[in-house]
Amino acid sequence: MASVLDTSSIYDTYYNNINSVSGSSLKDKIGSIGSSCKEDELMEVCKDFESYFVQKMLEEAKKSLENEDEKGEYMQYFSNMLNETYADAVVDGGGLGLAQQLYDSMKTQYNLQ
Repeated sequence: MASVLDTSSIYDTYYNNINSVSGSSLKDKIGSIGSSCKEDELMEVCKDFESYFVQKMLEEAKKSLENEDEKGEYMQYFSNMLNETYADAVVDGGGLGLAQQLYDSMKTQYNLQ
């Protein structure tokens, strides 16, 4: 019988849902871009993509580190939120330049003025 405190299956379900929702909602946003899209909407989608990309990079980088603080039960639950916050901070602080490159490319592709 599983313990009431055994929440690993709940976490796994949450983690899988978050990854699929984030990726699919971003995919929907990118798919909805067309010639009727406004420039600020396009830039917002590009920044969302860059943030998602940075978040995935952080997750992969943390896998290679052995950090005792990260192994705690509560850190496992909130590490996704922490990575998302870090990614948003990176993008808001200027980012990697990926959002601007995507924006410039898509602006040309969709002939936005």
